[in-house]
Amino acid sequence: MTKHLYIIGNGFDLHHEINSSYKDFHEWMYENNPDVIEKADEIYGICDDEWWSDFENQLASLDTVRYSSEIAFENQPDLASDHCDRTWNDAQIEVENQLEELYSDLRKCFHEWIMQLKSPLESRKIDLIIPDSVFINFNYTKTLENLYGINQHNILHIHGCVDEDEDFILGHGKGYEELKSINTVDLPEPPEDLSAEELSEFYEEHTSDGQMLHEQLAEDAAISGVASQRKPVEEIIKKHSQFFNTLAKITNIHVYGLSLSEIDVPYLQHISSIVGPAKWEFSDYKGTNSFKIKRFCENNNIHNYNVIELESIIDTAQLKIPFPDL
Repeated sequence: MTKHLYIIGNGFDLHHEINSSYKDFHEWMYENNPDVIEKADEIYGICDDEWWSDFENQLASLDTVRYSSEIAFENQPDLASDHCDRTWNDAQIEVENQLEELYSDLRKCFHEWIMQLKSPLESRKIDLIIPDSVFINFNYTKTLENLYGINQHNILHIHGCVDEDEDFILGHGKGYEELKSINTVDLPEPPEDLSAEELSEFYEEHTSDGQMLHEQLAEDAAISGVASQRKPVEEIIKKHSQFFNTLAKITNIHVYGLSLSEIDVPYLQHISSIVGPAKWEFSDYKGTNSFKIKRFCENNNIHNYNVIELESIIDTAQLKIPFPDL
């Protein structure tokens, strides 16, 4: 028996002319929350259109060395003070507060933007095989339910849904250790039980630029802050393990509108490891994703696949206008 799995990404909503791209998010932010854009510019550097068009991945792009050094310079401990031990953490605290505020504001804005997205155009409906099908929806919208009438029990909104009380899941794909390896040079572990002043001397001695303790603490705080915005893919897969385990008998997989970014590929790899020799079908808008599709299939030993454009499977029956007999 044929069983279909549809994996739905943002390109699906864009096909239905919902303004749900990160470029649209940037424009909405510019009109409604320019102060948050300014805050992102101050911390990340100038965030141009290219930065915003890859919003989730770019959350990991902070130059933590540059940023933490600037904060540390503005929050230097007073070494002449009898209470200087109390000020070694000032830069660290400032970094933590700034990043926490920025990420909180960005997520709040993102939620507000998603909630105001317009309904999909019915004229853009495509042919879906709904009986004996299940759906994994990476979008937060309810296009499948509202436009196609698909039962919500057959849909896993893997990153959240506009109807749910939980926060939307978004983020980049880099963990703390990877971010640390990108942004810092490995240092030897300091001896235990050193005073703040002795720790500072240790870091000055073991770094090429004479980095002091408050700079090191600020840098660690910056890396931790960025790492906190990682999308917890492994945890999400584990949370929905019962759903994934039902996919073993899937025979046809349709990947529509998914960009195959490094953040979301692990989901598809997990699905590939569960299903048997299924036939895969990928949508590709004007060939922009052809390399990623080919690489994914080669890396996961998928040979039975084809590539389409969603335009080619628009439901033409809905476009026929019945005229009364004259």
